[in-house]
Amino acid sequence: MTVCLDVRAERRRVAGAFRPGQPLPDFGYSSEEDALWSRVFATLRGMHEHFGCVQYQLAAQRVELPTGRVPQLREVSRTLRSLTGFELAPAMGAVPGPLFYGPLAEGILTSTPDLRPVTEQLFSPDPDVIHELVGHGVMLADPDFAQLYRWFGRAAVHAASDEVRTAISRLFWFTMEVGLVIERGRPRACGAAILSSVAEMESFVDAELRDFRVEDVIASDIDDSICQPVLFVADSVSQMMDDVKRFLATSVDW
Repeated sequence: MTVCLDVRAERRRVAGAFRPGQPLPDFGYSSEEDALWSRVFATLRGMHEHFGCVQYQLAAQRVELPTGRVPQLREVSRTLRSLTGFELAPAMGAVPGPLFYGPLAEGILTSTPDLRPVTEQLFSPDPDVIHELVGHGVMLADPDFAQLYRWFGRAAVHAASDEVRTAISRLFWFTMEVGLVIERGRPRACGAAILSSVAEMESFVDAELRDFRVEDVIASDIDDSICQPVLFVADSVSQMMDDVKRFLATSVDW
């Protein structure tokens, strides 16, 4: 699939022109991009039934992402606003930490409208609209997950040192991006990077799985260019939330 450079250039122009408080713009997608979304999303939905956590599955029913075309950020943002008060804001490419975490504190997820190339349909090392909407967007339809995102945003804003900011970023990665919980005696995905990647969904059960302990998580390295070889499994979403909040509350004066 070769997407016309003009399509991507126009998405970049529209995203760059957006200002907070403005209505979310629509972004153009080619028929090839709609087809790529359809293929990847259909595969992921089938995998979510077997390997996604229950709270994610219920949230997906609330969001109801379209199957035959790339959704508009505007559509999903409207749904999230009605469910948990979260909204989406467009930005192209990876967003630096402060520009990502700060808006989370205010209930805003900065999201790229761009779509991965077909050569990366099973695993994309860079954020794209599949990652943003199938992963983060659906998670933000669940009140518990939405609260976790806000906590991370507030903690990052109030972090007093680079050491604390690094710990927060690692904890975010191993929960909201590649988090796992035990349900019905098996590990289930609750992280956006896993839930939006066919390769991650296929491989996480074969990764080295460790008990979720915050001190171990923040001592672990991150490599988002590959499927994560070491993952941490919490006993439940509630346990993950409790442990995260306890760490953030003792590390940051918020």
